[in-house]
Amino acid sequence: MAKQETLFEESSQGAVSAVTAISFILSVVLVVGGCILMSFGFNVTLGQVVELWTFVGGLAATVVGFMLPFTLLPAIGK
Repeated sequence: MAKQETLFEESSQGAVSAVTAISFILSVVLVVGGCILMSFGFNVTLGQVVELWTFVGGLAATVVGFMLPFTLLPAIGK
């Protein structure tokens, strides 16, 4: 008989910590919310200054959302 192969192999790194899970959820919310906020920056009924700051706020939220998993988590060793 052939050897039974398992579909999923147990990880040698252990379970995901709460810090990793919370920061992942926060980063997803920031990225999606920032993209939505950037799209509101193209509303012609708002003033030009409000449009600019809405877009810049959305862009900043998106950048922070991408920075969390790529800079903060490796820096704290998660």
